[in-house]
Amino acid sequence: MKTEIKYYAHSLQEKPKQEWQLLANHLTNVADMAGCFSDSFRAKKWGYCAGLLHDAGKATSAFQRRLEGSPERVDHSTFGAIRAKEIGGNLGLLLSYAIAGHHGGIPDGGEQETQLHFRLKHNKSPEAERLDVLKPCIDGKLDFPFKISRENGGFSLSFFTRMIFSCLVDADFIDTEKFCAPEIFRERVGFPKKKNLLELQQDMKAYMEKILAEAQPTYVNGLRKTILKQCEDKALFPPQFFSLTVPTGGGKTLSSMNFALDHATEHGMNRIIYAIPFTSIIEQNAEIFQNIFGQDSVLEHHCNYKESEDPEDSPYNRRRGLATENWDNPIIVTTNVQFFESLFSNKSSRCRKLHSIARSVIVLDEAQAVPTDYLEPCLAALRELVDHYGCTIVLCTATQPAFDDTSSLRAALPKLTEIIDDPDQIFSKLKRTEVSFIGEKTDEEVAELINYQGQALCIAATKAQARTIFNLVNNDAAGVFHLSTNMYPLHRKQILAKIKERLKENKKCIVVSTSLVEAGVDLDFPVVFRAIAGLDSIAQAAGRCNREGKMEGFGQVFVFEPEKKPRMPWLNRCISKTAETMRSIPDCDPIGIMAMRRYFELLYDIEDLDKKQIVRLLNPKILDKNLLFPFKEVAQAFKFIEEDTVGVVIPRESEAQKLIEQLRHTEFPGALLRKLQPYLVAVRTGEYTRLYTGGAIELIHGEIPILQNEAAYSHDVGLVVENGETWNPDDLII
Repeated sequence: MKTEIKYYAHSLQEKPKQEWQLLANHLTNVADMAGCFSDSFRAKKWGYCAGLLHDAGKATSAFQRRLEGSPERVDHSTFGAIRAKEIGGNLGLLLSYAIAGHHGGIPDGGEQETQLHFRLKHNKSPEAERLDVLKPCIDGKLDFPFKISRENGGFSLSFFTRMIFSCLVDADFIDTEKFCAPEIFRERVGFPKKKNLLELQQDMKAYMEKILAEAQPTYVNGLRKTILKQCEDKALFPPQFFSLTVPTGGGKTLSSMNFALDHATEHGMNRIIYAIPFTSIIEQNAEIFQNIFGQDSVLEHHCNYKESEDPEDSPYNRRRGLATENWDNPIIVTTNVQFFESLFSNKSSRCRKLHSIARSVIVLDEAQAVPTDYLEPCLAALRELVDHYGCTIVLCTATQPAFDDTSSLRAALPKLTEIIDDPDQIFSKLKRTEVSFIGEKTDEEVAELINYQGQALCIAATKAQARTIFNLVNNDAAGVFHLSTNMYPLHRKQILAKIKERLKENKKCIVVSTSLVEAGVDLDFPVVFRAIAGLDSIAQAAGRCNREGKMEGFGQVFVFEPEKKPRMPWLNRCISKTAETMRSIPDCDPIGIMAMRRYFELLYDIEDLDKKQIVRLLNPKILDKNLLFPFKEVAQAFKFIEEDTVGVVIPRESEAQKLIEQLRHTEFPGALLRKLQPYLVAVRTGEYTRLYTGGAIELIHGEIPILQNEAAYSHDVGLVVENGETWNPDDLII
């Protein structure tokens, strides 16, 4: 009589074998969970099979010896990938990619060593026992859950693979965590219970009723009420692509969230994802939403997030950290970088949350900020989410890009449904500024113009120009400020608080800044000076002028041409298209809807909208029958922010100094590095080299740069690289 062999999936240190997790239990647990996740996009059988097969290769004596402490390496994932191909034929390769990559990341397809097809053909791992638990998968048939077009077939299949991969790795992580780290699992699923979308909708309604009741009966507030009502009406429309075109100051943040909740509850959707291009405003919006819905209902996921040091907040910090792994929250506030790079990643840590995007309302705030170099693959991904994964996309901005322009966009979106009945009328009624082009000005002339003002904002073309103009302005007196990304995030936040206080008290307030103030920073100046840029940037600058419409006349926005032209080619292209737009429609409002549409049409017509050829790589004209997708190559190429900068820690704050001291004495710096994000300045590699060779940088653990020369950081303007070679004598005394 054959003795039944017990195979295990996971061991427990210093525990007897009978307490280890049986492989059959792990496979069925993961299969059930992955099937449940993939059911949200009608692919339950696919997720279920991925779960059953992913660790089937552990049913070998070699892997069991490894669980017992043997150092031998065992490939346990290729066996399941081979079975998937046997079951589903070439279409089964989509499962093979997910199964083969569930630890190291989805591999590239191909015949070179480490690539999927090579592994399937030249598998050297021992043959695993074909467990009875696999029968429901092996005996079944895999039907693809939706029709794909011949034109976009490759892109759709590769996108589906990532979604199945997401379901698998999330289920695998959760079941492994439940067995191996039950205390963490209890934290993940523990109290307080998250509110559902219906409860959050009720919170939103109560909040808006209070806001409307307390709002002064001004003209602007009346229009905000009209915008809110139209958002409520359009929320009843079926899931699709929407645009919400509202002028800056029209209340689009609250109105768009109100639309999202009404739409999600009306159509039984799962969550709201609010994607924002700039970290400078994500904290502001997240704070607004947390005040309405409560902290536990809103997940804030971005690199600058600063955990509270209050011991009472520790449970929340742990729950938040777990929720960022798979976006298991009803409202997600994140960055465009996090959102889009995850959609094109091959890593389990980045892709784990993708299945949570299905059946979501996705609000893209400041939609025009999607980088043109990646616009085509981003639009293709958005189309997949709407066409096949039950999502609604809301393009929310005052400067609506021409994403539906078929004449210049190969991946143009289908018809956009505008939420506002008559955006032109709203823009006309909310007009609070006049934009004037005042020609070429030297930095000295700009500074002189600013000095005549009691309150004014100047937005320069570059960080260097902003610093020069700031130094030329009479900055001896109180009330003159500088803002740029050469200042670490917490420093900028502190300066912004001072600026807002002086504006509120109607005191002198002159601010010279880079473009970072243009996105969602609630500043309200009577006069704004803006170095010429893309028309959308000029409109964003105008949004900081007479924002609340309290002036008797119009606020004044003066657009000047710097004497020294910026060296960035992309900025110069934007400037040229601004000039071309104004020449083609000279009598049009420069920041109105017609001018903005024309500007983006001209811009997209000359731009390379898929610089890294992402769509071509995933969607070749003739798709090989072996489905050779370069998942790893695409993930490495798709980077919104090219990694040519180094984050330098600025140890001015006592909290930063305390964290740095802890950093010196830890073997695991990851968690501390996250806490140090609010004290980082991103420095270009050339500037970093200059600081390092000048002795201004100390490296902790050989790789974490800390600014040591205090002379290189100014309280007024932030990091000044050239000062890194000059030391304060007091700093040299030992």
